[in-house]
Order: sequence, then C-alpha cells, then structure tokens
Amino acid sequence: MEEYTVMEDIILVGAGGCMRELVWQIQMLNEEKDAWKIRGFVDHEKPLEKNGITVGGQQLSYLGNDDFLLQQSSDTNVAVCVGTPSLRKKIVEKLQKNPHIQFPNLILGNTKLCKDVRMGKGCIISMDTQISTNVTIGDFVFINIGSGICHDGRIGNYVTLSPDVRLAGNVTIEEGCEVGLGTKVIQGIHIGKNTVAGAGSVIVSDIAGDSVIAGVPAKELKKKK
Repeated sequence: MEEYTVMEDIILVGAGGCMRELVWQIQMLNEEKDAWKIRGFVDHEKPLEKNGITVGGQQLSYLGNDDFLLQQSSDTNVAVCVGTPSLRKKIVEKLQKNPHIQFPNLILGNTKLCKDVRMGKGCIISMDTQISTNVTIGDFVFINIGSGICHDGRIGNYVTLSPDVRLAGNVTIEEGCEVGLGTKVIQGIHIGKNTVAGAGSVIVSDIAGDSVIAGVPAKELKKKK
C-alpha cells in the first residue's frame, strides 16, 4: 500500500459523480494524513455553477477543458475520474501526449492491499476495498467502494469494478470491462475484454469478449457493436 508523506497537488478530470465521490474520499484520507491537495478540475464542458463544484463544503475550481492540461509545462499529477472504461481510455490517450502529466495511483482510506499486489499507473482504489495476495492490476483501473479481489486475480487496463463487486480467487478480467454493482464472480473465471456485466450478476462460466451479460447465473444478452 502506498504511503503518503507530504501533501501533493493533483488535478481531477471529470465533473460527474465519480469525481465528486473521489473528492469526498480524498477529504476523508486527508483527515488521517496529508495526502492530496486538489487544485481543481477540468472537463469538456464548463459547469453550470458559477464558482465550480462544491463537495462536502469544499469548493473546487473549474480550470478549463483538456487543453489546460495539455499546456502544462511542469510535472502535474492528474486523476481521470470517469467510470466508463472506453471514455477513460480516450481521455488518457489524449493527455499522454503531454509528457509532464503524471498519473499516480490513488489508494484511499480503509483499504487493505497485500504487500505483493502489483499495480500499474493511474489506478483509483476506493475506500473499503480489499485486495489479496498475488493480484496484478493494470493501468487506469477504477475499483469502486467496498469491492474485493481474492488471490491470484488478474485485472487488465481500464477495467471498472462498481461498488461491492466480489471476485473469487484466480479470476481474470481483460482490458476495458465494466462490472456492475454487486456482481459476484466464482473462482477461476476468465472474462474477455470490453465486456459489460449488469448489476447483481453472478458469473459462473467464462465470458467471451465484447459481450453484454446479466443475470443469475449471468448469460450473454448481446454482443457489443
């Protein structure tokens, strides 16, 4: 688990619920230790609120659209707070054109991560998450509040786990998947890339890529275009 020793500046990308929940979690983390100072946020649209967005009494300034970040000439920490994997990937690929933009991993409060967890960059690990031994997590993965990953899990780039997702041991989720609220996956399952699993699904068999699935047990509803 990352240890923060000094408060670092960070800029958030996005203005929706994911961003506002992340702000709250950073506020909670900062009550325990100095971690992140939010400079403001960027979004493709200017917010309706004149002075930006307020979360928990903290006012967040609107800094501009993506061009604000692309024009940065010194190292700048950025967190992409967008839940949809494909949109998050699109934003990241655009921002990576500026080598000064850094994508730290944000590990929020009350998380429990085994010391041998391997993680890429730009990940958001929300509060009350538990990640067990020998788990590998790719780049720009978003794990929402209260989720759990058991031993030997493999999570690809740009995966989103919604709140309270539970993955048993040795589960593989390939790049770009979005796993709905409260979904459960039994041991040893392989889920192909860009799959969307509906809320409350129970996944008991391997899933091909580019699928939309739901149900108990989960079944393929259609192929993604």
